[in-house]
Amino acid sequence: MDNRNIYTIIDSLNVSQGWKTTFKKIQTAYFHNFYQGKANNVHAWRYGQPIISYGSSDRFKFFTRFNFFALIFGPLYYIFKLMIFKGLLLLLLEAGLIYQFDFPIGYLAVFIHIYAAIFANSDYFIQKVLNHKLIKENPGYLSDYIDENFIKTTLRNSSLYVPFVIFVFILTAGAAYFISGEFIKDAKYQEIVNNRQKICNNDNECTALVHASLKNIKAGKEPLYTEYFNLGAAYYHLGNKQAAINALNQATTKKPDYFAPYILKGIIFTELGQYNYARASYEKALNIYPKGKFLYYLVGSACYKEGKYTEAKANFEKAVKAYPKKASYWEALAYTKIYLRDTKGAKADLQKAVKVLKNESETKNGTKIEALERYIDGLR
Repeated sequence: MDNRNIYTIIDSLNVSQGWKTTFKKIQTAYFHNFYQGKANNVHAWRYGQPIISYGSSDRFKFFTRFNFFALIFGPLYYIFKLMIFKGLLLLLLEAGLIYQFDFPIGYLAVFIHIYAAIFANSDYFIQKVLNHKLIKENPGYLSDYIDENFIKTTLRNSSLYVPFVIFVFILTAGAAYFISGEFIKDAKYQEIVNNRQKICNNDNECTALVHASLKNIKAGKEPLYTEYFNLGAAYYHLGNKQAAINALNQATTKKPDYFAPYILKGIIFTELGQYNYARASYEKALNIYPKGKFLYYLVGSACYKEGKYTEAKANFEKAVKAYPKKASYWEALAYTKIYLRDTKGAKADLQKAVKVLKNESETKNGTKIEALERYIDGLR
């Protein structure tokens, strides 16, 4: 007579007692619907109907514990537990998010760790129990057999359901808050670059802002660095660039890690043809906000105008790596390579720019595409 059942098979596994208990919880908490593949003798498994006689908290006791090691190590935990395929898949997904989206989107990789923490135990159950030779050969062992003694013993332990839910909620909310904060911060910095801090719309508004800022500075209104920046931005829009530079210098003196003045100073220095100062301003902004990969394009542009083509190329390469769908970045890199006598590389970059423009809208960008294609054909 065969006295084996799913519990005895679990007890025979070469795993710790803790894992055996976890596997029994998973098995007991859920009936398993089992399908035997006749053609290739493989099986598929899914959670079936949960034990109806227990409440949700009691079922949780049987299901699994939150896996803190999987939370910390994420995909590497899967690989360590020899769940190779899923581990590599999660690792590639995580690496792809971080590599392709070096900005806030890359932080979505944290949710892969949360996923691993919640599902690693059940996936390990599939690996060790459902893929066991005896289970594959005798699917009947995955019956609705329940060890009542195991149930009674386990029910004596206090439920972890409430602290588990609270912990996951706090963890997920914290990750979402951090990621959304990065999105907001990045959007703000992008707006500073794209809008050039248009804090006044016409000469009358800008003149009024100058008077208001000077009054606030004289009165010592805090924060002074904001007042100096407003003053500098207003002077810039009124065309008084030197006064704008002086005010912006005061802003960065009051608060050296204030991002916005460095961007505006870089723009003004570029317009004044003082490209070395523009580059220094953009580099300072990059030091303050290292995730601002768009700044590499600005640094590269300043280097290019200085005639420092090797430095420009290095920065443009970083820019296109971070923003491969920016056609203007590929163009800038290509024109830099032309000065460095790398015609082959320039052609390849211009072709990438054309591809980006076609993907955006071949109709809308038709004139630009034709011009670039003619330029590519003319390169020798």
